[in-house]
Amino acid sequence: MLAKQKTCIYLALLSFLSTNEALRILVSFPLPSPSHSLLGKGVVKHLLAAGHEVVYITSFPEGRTNPNLTEVSVAPLKNRIEEQYKDERIKIKQLVGKGNWGDSIVFSYFTYMYHKSFLEDYNVTEFLSDPKQKFDVVLLEWFFFDAIAGIAPLFQCPLIWIGSTEAHWQILRLIDEIPNPAYNLDLFSTRKVPFSFWERIAELYMLVKKYIIKYVIFGLFERRIYHNVYSSIAKKRGINMPPYDETVFNASLVLLNSHPSMGTPFRLTQNVKYIGGYHIEEKVQPLPTDLLKLMNNAKHGVIYFSMGSNLKSIDMSDDMKSSLLAMFSKLKQDVIWKFEGDLEHLPANVHLVKWAPQQGILAHPNLRIFITHGGQLSTAEAIHFGVPIIGIPVLGDQYVNMRSTVDKGFGIGVDLTENIASDLIIAIEEMLANPRYNIRAKEISAIYHDRPVSPGRELVHWVRHVASTRGAAHLRSPALHVPCYQKYYLDLIGVFVATTALIIILARKFKQSSNIVKKKKTN
Repeated sequence: MLAKQKTCIYLALLSFLSTNEALRILVSFPLPSPSHSLLGKGVVKHLLAAGHEVVYITSFPEGRTNPNLTEVSVAPLKNRIEEQYKDERIKIKQLVGKGNWGDSIVFSYFTYMYHKSFLEDYNVTEFLSDPKQKFDVVLLEWFFFDAIAGIAPLFQCPLIWIGSTEAHWQILRLIDEIPNPAYNLDLFSTRKVPFSFWERIAELYMLVKKYIIKYVIFGLFERRIYHNVYSSIAKKRGINMPPYDETVFNASLVLLNSHPSMGTPFRLTQNVKYIGGYHIEEKVQPLPTDLLKLMNNAKHGVIYFSMGSNLKSIDMSDDMKSSLLAMFSKLKQDVIWKFEGDLEHLPANVHLVKWAPQQGILAHPNLRIFITHGGQLSTAEAIHFGVPIIGIPVLGDQYVNMRSTVDKGFGIGVDLTENIASDLIIAIEEMLANPRYNIRAKEISAIYHDRPVSPGRELVHWVRHVASTRGAAHLRSPALHVPCYQKYYLDLIGVFVATTALIIILARKFKQSSNIVKKKKTN
């Protein structure tokens, strides 16, 4: 009996150790964007803090700062791309009055070409070809390119997608069915739910158009990349790659950089988890002395203005810059403007910073308003710290994000125009005069923080879970294995139509036969 008890205790200890042992994890955020890199660093930070070993493929290497971290640098590729397209960089003044650039075929071409270059990069192919490299799980940022999923089967381990935006049909289709466009916004839509009749048609048209462009036209090229890139690497590793569709639709989990407090409460499957805000520091770094002094001494509070890391205020037209300065000069509040250069005739209450410690500024109690482009990270940080927003959406998911903040009552949207200063002052005066925006921001922040665990711990938990269950097959949606004709009962409709047609035909023939018999009898 004693021997049995010892055996049970021993097995229990083994079980405990096996579920808490360190994993070797590959993380890659391919896009050469500072904001996406920030999300990648957040993932790495939490995994390292949990004791795991991480290999991070990044365009923004920081050097070996942790013995459990290895960086694979693709910075040379980022530099080449920036140099090649430096004259074609998106500038704010070029987007005034234009539609959503993120909804164009140019955007699809950009994401395709960059990921193609990423997968063909020498540093990446050399690393992926190394048979000594082995991993327990692979975490990849999905950004409108499916073929990157081939990295996971190279290491014969589970794949976790990380979505950097709100939930939307293009990422959800990878692990379930496409959400109904009658009440689910496209990520780049500028509309609002509930839709009118014509808006429902427009949303459906947008979905069909994108599907054809992305998954029929560019899908052919992605399949070619999949076979051309991975086949030679797989041969070096001594494995055979699975078919393209099996790889792309074989993810174990999707981790979304979102939360219902931020956006739409989508109907999600069990293998989609919200971790929005995981990149935010648990303990905010102190502000630099000059900024801290400025914010402490601002008698009427501070307004912070930033267009993010990809869009630059310096790229505004001269008229926009001068009119904004003139407008800011009339405010009692001090204005901190993230501006990537210098301006002449600066008003006394306007302070330019080429780089802004945004989380520290948003955390300061003397901040009154955050004027932003409405990017996902900025929106999450504003909600985290309970700060009301004035948003100037320019492209991509910024329209959806700002629509959500307006609907939730803690934001005001302003269109990007040449005379933006006149619209912006109206929004600023409304927000300063009406306390409901600040009250609502605090209420939404409380909802955001009301979670069983922090988003960072949630992230680590699900990575462990996927690894320990060898892919978390028990969480996967059965919808992926059901063909469209069955999912929408097209076969049943076909049987019904065929049966009805057959009955009609037989009835007509029976009627014709009856008429013939009657005629014969009368004759």
